[in-house]
Formats: sequence, structure tokens, C-alpha cells
Amino acid sequence: MYKKNRSLLLAMIMLVSSSLLYGCGGNKETEAPAKAPKAESAVETDAKTDETGSSGVDYGSLELTMGSTGAADDISTQAMTYMKEYIEEKSGGAIVVNTFPSSQLGAAVDQLEMTGQGSIDLFLEANFMTNNGVTEAKVGSLTFTCTSKEDYRKINESELCEGWKDKFCELNNIKVIANNWYRNGTALVSNREIHTVEDMKGLKVRVPQVDITMESFSEVGMNPTPIAYNESLLALQQGIVEAIWCTEDAAYTMGFYEVAQYLIELNSYFDSMYVYMNNDLYNSITDVQRDLIVEAALEAGKYYSELADEALVTNVVKMKESGIEVISLPPEEVAKLQAPMEAMADKYEAAGEWPVGTYDEILEILGK
Repeated sequence: MYKKNRSLLLAMIMLVSSSLLYGCGGNKETEAPAKAPKAESAVETDAKTDETGSSGVDYGSLELTMGSTGAADDISTQAMTYMKEYIEEKSGGAIVVNTFPSSQLGAAVDQLEMTGQGSIDLFLEANFMTNNGVTEAKVGSLTFTCTSKEDYRKINESELCEGWKDKFCELNNIKVIANNWYRNGTALVSNREIHTVEDMKGLKVRVPQVDITMESFSEVGMNPTPIAYNESLLALQQGIVEAIWCTEDAAYTMGFYEVAQYLIELNSYFDSMYVYMNNDLYNSITDVQRDLIVEAALEAGKYYSELADEALVTNVVKMKESGIEVISLPPEEVAKLQAPMEAMADKYEAAGEWPVGTYDEILEILGK
């Protein structure tokens, strides 16, 4: 079981939280906070609370820390709050979840590492990061392969993906407890007008620091630039990049549209957010605690997906009203984005990055 004394970790987190204030819809550039001490993860607290939940189940007493990179008003943060409240209400306050959005606990790569170490218990972020040892999972990150949420759902819920998550857990000590937080399609929030793939040539675009993502963008002629999510707005504002790659709803909630002229709907990449959990914690807590946390993560995923669908409509309208021009990439141009992916897959297979035939398995799952 985890240690009982967690005051140092919480004190550090609250100190960091008070120093990271974000403007309307945007994120100021900050340095990632120092990592919290290792091995002071979730603890069975001494709080004097009724440990019996609303269903009469004894949930013991547990305190959790959960981080994310989404802005305070982002729908991912709303859904994270939903998860927190679901757990706390159903456990009758016996399980407490302290949430820290807006990269308060560091950049995504730092928070993922901290989750593996146990200094963060739960972490909400985009689908799992192939930089952390599961090289064969890169095939699922070929950026322009999926053309709909349903395409991505087929991959995400496949036995192939389950195997990747198992290996990810073995290598990183991180359990994926929910992967059903389905996001909207991605777009470019850009200061360059784009109607064709040819228009994208040389575009300096902010992307996450994931090798295969960067290579995918390079293959279609763009100039991918890895920048921390919470620093993206400033990078676009200062002209460090010409565009930001993000989900359409995040273009609004993160405030990216405020410093851009165009929203380019790519219609060619869909994914989900994952809820990551320290695996030692996952295995050490009681069955009823574990079941409730997983249940809450899955229910919050459904809630997030509903919010994403609603936000896609309302936020695009709001961005248009603000003066941004929305351009939807036509099918013939989407096909041009997809065309180089097969050659990339062949190259990775030849290099031994994943088993021969894996990309064909992806296409079979998609029915293509």
C-alpha cells in the first residue's frame, strides 16, 4: 500500500498551482514545475470521513492526484471534473481526487513520467504516447490514416490496440484505465490560407513531440515543430510557428483562434484521450476502489464524447463570429494526405519498427 504521509507532495502542488495563472482561453509560457517526490502517490488518508459510499460499500479512505494539459475551461477539464465528482459522490467522500489542469504539474511528457514513478496517480492526455517504448504502436499514429471517429474507434477498441496497452504498462508502469474519450477531428489553426496539400508546403506547424507524428507531417511537405501544448498559443502569437495542429474544439477552448486567421479542417485524423494510472497503485488499492475509479473514468469518457460533439458545432460558430475563416479540406486533398502513409508504413516495417503485416492489419480493421 502507499505511504500515508503526503503533505509534502500536496504542498508542492498547491505552490505550483498558485503560480500558474492562465488568461482567457490561452496559456502563458512557463517552465514545467519540479517533479513531485517519488513514491508519495495515492494514500489511505486519516481524514475523518464516512468511508461508506452512497451504495453502502466500504471504500476505505483514499486521496488521489490527477493532472492534465487541457485549459481550465476545456471540455477535457470539464470531463475530468465530472470524473472527480463521480468518484467523490459515489464513495461518500471516502475517495478524494485533487485535479490539476492547464499543465500545472508540467508538460505532458513530464506528467506521464511522473505517473509511472507514482508521484502523480492519474493523468489525462491524448492517446498513449508511442515514445515510451511501444514502437509497434506507431502504426496506429500514422497521422492521416483515419478519416472518421468510427475509423479510429475500430482501431482503439481492437485486440491489436489492447496488446499495445499491455506492453505500454509493462514498460512504463502505467495502466490505461479508459480510452473512450473520443475527440473531434483535427485541424490547423493557421495564419496561412490553405485549400490544398500544395498550400501546406513548408508550413511551420506546432505538433506534439511524437516521432511518427512529426515524420507524417514532414512526408506531406510541412515543417513540424514540437512545442509543449501550454506554450503553443504564445508560439503562434509570436510567429515561432505559422499554425497549430489540434482538435477543432481545442482551437476554441485553448484560445488558439484568437491569434489566427484560418481554421483548416483536415478531415483526416481522429483519436481519443486516455486516462492513465500508476500501475502499482492500480494493483495495490482495494477491488471496490479500483472498480469505482475505472467506472468513473469510463463514464467521464462518455460525457466527454458528448461534450465534444456539442462543442464541434457551437465553437465553430463562435470562431466564425469572431472573424476566423473556416476552410474544410475536400476529399481529393484528404486522399493526398493519406497517400504517403503506406510508404511510411513499409519503411517502418522494413526497419523492424513493427512486425511485417501490421499496417495491413490496421487496414483490415478499418475495412480498407
